[in-house]
Amino acid sequence: MLLATSPAFAQQERRVALIVGVGAYRNVPALANPPNDARDLGAVLDRLGFETETLVDPDRLALEAGVRRLGQRARGADAAFFFFAGHGLEAAGRNWLLPAPAEIRSDRDLRFEALDLDSVLEQLDGAARLSILVLDACRDNPFRKRLQASGRGAPAASGLGQASATVGTLLAFATAPGTVADDGRGRNSPFTTALLKRIETPGLEIRQLMAEVRREVREATQGRQVPWENSALEGSFYFRAAAASAPAAAAAAPSAAVAAAPAPGTTAPGAETVFWESVRGSRNPADLRAYLTRYPTGVFASLARNRLEEVERNRSPDLRRPDAASATALDPATPEGREALLLSVLSLDHSVPRGRLEAQGRALQAYQESKQHRAIAVSPKQQRSFRVFDSPSAAAAEELVLERCQLRNDEPCVLFAVNEVFRTPQQSGEWPRRAMERLRHEGPYRPDKVPAITAERRKEADIAGYGRAREPKAMAIHPLGRIFVKTGAASAFAAETEALKICNDDPARDGATGSCLLYAAGNTVVLPGHHIAPLATDPARPAAPAPTSGR
Repeated sequence: MLLATSPAFAQQERRVALIVGVGAYRNVPALANPPNDARDLGAVLDRLGFETETLVDPDRLALEAGVRRLGQRARGADAAFFFFAGHGLEAAGRNWLLPAPAEIRSDRDLRFEALDLDSVLEQLDGAARLSILVLDACRDNPFRKRLQASGRGAPAASGLGQASATVGTLLAFATAPGTVADDGRGRNSPFTTALLKRIETPGLEIRQLMAEVRREVREATQGRQVPWENSALEGSFYFRAAAASAPAAAAAAPSAAVAAAPAPGTTAPGAETVFWESVRGSRNPADLRAYLTRYPTGVFASLARNRLEEVERNRSPDLRRPDAASATALDPATPEGREALLLSVLSLDHSVPRGRLEAQGRALQAYQESKQHRAIAVSPKQQRSFRVFDSPSAAAAEELVLERCQLRNDEPCVLFAVNEVFRTPQQSGEWPRRAMERLRHEGPYRPDKVPAITAERRKEADIAGYGRAREPKAMAIHPLGRIFVKTGAASAFAAETEALKICNDDPARDGATGSCLLYAAGNTVVLPGHHIAPLATDPARPAAPAPTSGR
């Protein structure tokens, strides 16, 4: 059957991630690859079942807000992952990550212009079962001369400095402390290229993954760059579990494996304990079977068998898309049928981790308990849903949910239900994705083209009168249908900065459901570009040097 555990979903790992790439620096040479690094890694983590947020070229407030959201999402999660690609520096014994607008003239500016790596560690400390921080940010310190000239504190280093990992944390750096990492000549940096190549390998434990990444980067850079990590992990972590056939093959021929094991008394003292400690916390059955194969009558064999039984009992493989005949045959009026139909939509592009299906099942239940008029849409690429409720009419709910879902996920979404009417797939098994016309509009501002809000909201003064409002001005939008306008600012840069700031600081959304986007710069709609930072140049800052290939 489609969902053997319906109506309740089996427990599965919940893994959260924040991926940041900063390349469009305004006051130092730009970097070509970090935005690509972030987008590509974010897409991979989505495939691997992470609840992923990706930030490209954020300012400091957006970066800090993203880290705070990661800390909140990490509470009770099995794993939390943070990745930063861009400029990073070490000064006075602290490591700093630089957002796009950073301007550092002395070390006094660091606390206001950059983000302290310790603040990321503090947000994750004790929140998830384990935390992984990966920094492809050991680029040449672009502000080193200014910091040294300021004459305060310890001299600034070329790259990031040493950092200690707390229990349950792994810190990985693109290169050794105090040295510089390359931006690369292709689409991605050498470090991220190697990471993307290896991260989806089934059964590759993270420390072995980092060892292989280190070798590939060292060879690709002729020894100039050697990645480094500091680990205090307990147990094992796999981005993708070993293929199901591997444990089965090991179990099918135990006699050969046992025969190959060394005779009792020939192993080094303590070897069994070291082996057991390395696998005792693993959720991969292959690790526990490996211990039992080598030590079938070992000191920890009984514990290993108990742990193996527990892991296999709770283990839930990814769920794949059901065939069209099975999905359409189920009654959408029943809980089982709705869950099966939800799986059909979520698995349009790739298989669904059961934990993701469980989370979307809870969202579906919340939708059914909300007020009329309501609607729910699904983003197959991101494998998440968006819902609206208490709308003026069913037609308004349908339009709002499709626009907001597309705005949030940057792809046309599938309409899953309006009020009590649940949709079913076409006979081919496909679900139509609706590209919303207002999301494509760019050019001259028109109130009737503003998406994600009701017709009545478009008549209000800030929306209807924006075209006549005093310049410089800007408008920001959030996927929840929140609009923020700044008019009569000191400059175009100030207008765009303030509109985005008041949107991102909006207490009504409490950091939920994605970042704010720049909707209009002056009277020009720029929404299709998905800009989360100002487009205008800050008139108070000197022109940035020409882009270079180094980081």
